[in-house]
Amino acid sequence: MCKEYNGWANWETWNVGLWIGEVDGLPDMIFEQAKKEVEEQFNDDEFDKWTATRSLAKYLEELCHEVFDTEDSSPTQGPLADAIGMYYAQVQWHDIAENYIDEAVQELGINPSAIVV
Repeated sequence: MCKEYNGWANWETWNVGLWIGEVDGLPDMIFEQAKKEVEEQFNDDEFDKWTATRSLAKYLEELCHEVFDTEDSSPTQGPLADAIGMYYAQVQWHDIAENYIDEAVQELGINPSAIVV
């Protein structure tokens, strides 16, 4: 059961968001990708927010596994590997991505009435 935590979907999502902020340059890199996703999904005066958010969420998940999982720190089997897997399974990547997409939409000056959800 997921419980909201500090305005996020759950503790795991909040925690990943916190860790993203701790890695120098990572938030900027994600924001740049968010702007690319927004630009790719803005056609004919309509912005497909759902597709942009879904694409960024996938990017975020892959990036976080790359940044935070190393061979030295992440077991490949056993109870700790299961616990890490369960932790990642609880993260609502879409929620994190949506925050970056919303910031990108604002910075790029896209009219809210153009957003198709």
